[in-house]
Amino acid sequence: MQSIETFTLQNYSFEQDQHIDLYKEALQKIGCESGYYAYELLNSTQDDNEQLQFFILNSVDGQVMAVMPFVLRKIVIGDEQTGFYDVSSPWGYNGPFFVKGISEEDIEKIWELIDTWYKNNKVVSEFLRFNFFENYRHYSGEALHTLYNVKGDITNWELFWSNLKSNTRNQFRKAEKIGLEFQLFYKDITEKQVQEFYDVYIGTMDRRDAVDSFYHPLSYFLDFWKNNEDKCAIGLVYKDGLPISTELFLISEATMYSFLGGTDADHFKLRPNEYLKISAIKWANEAGLQYYMIGGGLANGKEDNLYLYKKKYFPFDDDIDFYTGRKIVMPSKYLEFLELLNMDKEHALENIKEGFFPSYRAPK
Repeated sequence: MQSIETFTLQNYSFEQDQHIDLYKEALQKIGCESGYYAYELLNSTQDDNEQLQFFILNSVDGQVMAVMPFVLRKIVIGDEQTGFYDVSSPWGYNGPFFVKGISEEDIEKIWELIDTWYKNNKVVSEFLRFNFFENYRHYSGEALHTLYNVKGDITNWELFWSNLKSNTRNQFRKAEKIGLEFQLFYKDITEKQVQEFYDVYIGTMDRRDAVDSFYHPLSYFLDFWKNNEDKCAIGLVYKDGLPISTELFLISEATMYSFLGGTDADHFKLRPNEYLKISAIKWANEAGLQYYMIGGGLANGKEDNLYLYKKKYFPFDDDIDFYTGRKIVMPSKYLEFLELLNMDKEHALENIKEGFFPSYRAPK
């Protein structure tokens, strides 16, 4: 444990059950409902070189002020352990979750304490994916606008429906006429629905030749569901009893978040994905939720095709800005690793906003 005048920082791994409980208790104390901070969701990419850990930052009177999950990664150059590390956000949207109402001054002190821990523990750089609660503000590194995320107000179903383009409404009506069936499972999910979701999802990942980080085993989803029943829902579209489109939603902050999904390629022409999303929005509206976060595109711009596809559901709503964070904690080591890899060092410390970060991990 280390401290400065008003805060203490405690660091833990999740290797012990009591630390998992401690993490969950700290999230509860700080008022964090987000499924993106659930341990079972974060626990997806650990191996000998990467370990999921977390910080708890307390005030002098013991109040939890911030909780931050992160992955501590060994830096390996040419199959050799360097003895140094870097930090990355786990999968999803996280970074530090601050207590509501925290001051700018206190946030800056917390980052000072985290950065001191990094220096004391041979952490060379940090890459973060921030959450949607503006925790990028007052970051001690470089906060970069990374994507526009589509978020829509779903409290007025008639307004939502009227704002859709006529061809999107027609696609929905056509899906109904040909007999597609939508079901959404929330708090009454069974292993059968998790399996149906998984089969369609994995088929989609195979078709897209997705990166390994998206290939979660079935046990990952079962574990997440069993421990977070109030934070996840599964939407399924059936054709003659066969699941052909699916989505796993996260539920928190009166918002339904699109998380993972897929569609059977043999049924694209039936437009089951549009039918699923619109039906899920109707369910969320009737359930009293206020917003639907559908996500962003593949590139940081409003001309991105995936962004435009998602924007058609909420053409008049304001987007949510997604930020990532980049920080070099030990500049000399950062440059040393670039040199070992025969990479360009010129302006490497000044241009951290551009290109892959950290540079020494750039794909070859």
